[in-house]
Amino acid sequence: MTRHRSAGTDGPAAGSVPAVTVTSARHEGIDGGRRPARSMLLFLSMAALSWQVGFGIYRSIYNNFVVEVYGVRADQLGVIESLREVPGLLTVLLVALVAGLAPSLVSGLCCILMGVGLALYPLAGGVLDLVVITVLFSTGFHALFPAQSTLVLHHAGEGQRGRWLGVMDSVGAAAALLAMAAAALFVTRVGFSGLFVAAAASMFAGAVVFLCLPGPPRLSVGRRLVNLRPDYLTYYVMTLLQGARRHFFLVFALFNLVDVHGVKASTIALLLGISGAASIVTRPVIGRLADRLGPARVLTWCFGLVSLVFVGYAFARSLGLLYALYVLDSVLTFELVITLYAYTVAKGPELGSALASGSTVGHITGVLVPVSGGLLWKAAGPMVTFLCGASICLFGAGFSAWVCRRAARRGTQGLAGSETITMPSG
Repeated sequence: MTRHRSAGTDGPAAGSVPAVTVTSARHEGIDGGRRPARSMLLFLSMAALSWQVGFGIYRSIYNNFVVEVYGVRADQLGVIESLREVPGLLTVLLVALVAGLAPSLVSGLCCILMGVGLALYPLAGGVLDLVVITVLFSTGFHALFPAQSTLVLHHAGEGQRGRWLGVMDSVGAAAALLAMAAAALFVTRVGFSGLFVAAAASMFAGAVVFLCLPGPPRLSVGRRLVNLRPDYLTYYVMTLLQGARRHFFLVFALFNLVDVHGVKASTIALLLGISGAASIVTRPVIGRLADRLGPARVLTWCFGLVSLVFVGYAFARSLGLLYALYVLDSVLTFELVITLYAYTVAKGPELGSALASGSTVGHITGVLVPVSGGLLWKAAGPMVTFLCGASICLFGAGFSAWVCRRAARRGTQGLAGSETITMPSG
């Protein structure tokens, strides 16, 4: 069916890996019974809250855990983080593997897989065990998003999908905030092991809710997993650059605070909590800006601002300034904007396959950046490592500005306003 919408209002939540094409079934038919649909979405929010609490605890303590308990070095951390992203690199295959299963079942199994990984972390005997457990956890994490997005899209009515995907993203940020506050309060009382067990229990609770939810009988994807038309290539390049920027900062910013400046786990958890609170407010704002100004223009500003964050981490010595820069980077989580850009170039049933292949492309940097960055850190130090990240962001800003200018010359409305897009019906 063909309908008018503002660019990206139907898009998946920020940071989500591939959205999949959902049979309409019809979604609009749910509008007539909006209360039952809303109750299903509230249950989905409960499931998201549960697993995001577990993930937030994990994220809060992971860096301190591997450094303080196992003495992991920067180069070893780079190897672990690269292997963590291998399941993301195989997103297309993961989606194809679970395409015949109900998304509620897939979501529940993914939460169980992550819960098992979290429960195993305190039992690790060394770095090799950490690698195996991390890959197990990461497999569940990367397979969860397409299934969860499908459930949201199925239960949300016409014109409400983007809104509810945004709500789910805010729920995730709020859950992470709760988890980080809990980690800051209880890490000295129950230790890393107790927090990992609590995180696993939260994951299992999310699995129970997912398994009880109705939904479409199976996931489905488009026929072509990779599309190499020019507009798709610009989306892939943006995804690649964003992946490089994200993994440079994700891996080495907190490691810099812990290893170089000796910041404790409770402070890291508090910093992540502040970042999460700011993200709850700013993510919808960034989405609205992308709707109004166009995703390419917003990406230009985001890449430019994050380059300044990297420069700050290269030269700043003040912990207060480093904390402020970390919060700034956190609120500029512009994966959502790139997803909105994908909606301007993908048509109909090609959308799911475009996002799946884009996720795989983005995870190429997830495999390469941690290893190369860790080796660079070991050879030249943190300053050169962060300056390398800044150069990637500057290139991203230039590339996004070029896309914006090209769209203006071609009169492409999808980058800056409303458009007509063909939505898949099956």
